[in-house]
Amino acid sequence: MVAASSAEPRLAVLYDGRCRLCSGTANRLRRLDRHGRLDLIDLHRADVPSRFPGLNLQRAMQEIQAVDGDGRFYTGVDAFARIGARLPGWRWVAWLLRVPVLHGISAAVYRWVARNRYRWNPDACPDGTCRIS
Repeated sequence: MVAASSAEPRLAVLYDGRCRLCSGTANRLRRLDRHGRLDLIDLHRADVPSRFPGLNLQRAMQEIQAVDGDGRFYTGVDAFARIGARLPGWRWVAWLLRVPVLHGISAAVYRWVARNRYRWNPDACPDGTCRIS
C-alpha cells in the first residue's frame, strides 16, 4: 500500500467492529484502497473518543462515519460518497450517491440495513450492548 500524499489527508472511516457486515465492508475497503487514502478504524477502540472529540458515539453506532482532514464528519451514505471519491474506480459511485433522488433512495436503504444488521447476526452481540435503537 502506498501512503496518501500530503496534499490529501487520509479520510478516517469509523465503523462498528462488532458487526460482521461492517467489518467485512471495512476489509473490502482496505483491499480497494491501493493508495492509502483511508484510515479504517473500529469505533470501539479505546483511543477513538480522544482522537475524535466531536464524535457522537450513539450516531456512529447507527451509521458509518467518515472524518476528513478538517475534522468534518460525514454519516451513512454521505460517508460512502466521501469514501468512493477516494478510491480508484469508485468516483462514479460517489457521484451517483450525490444525485438527489438516488441519494434519498440510497440513504433510506442504507438506514434500513444499518438498523437490521444485528438482527441478521445475533451472535455478534449476545449481551445486547450493541443494540441499535
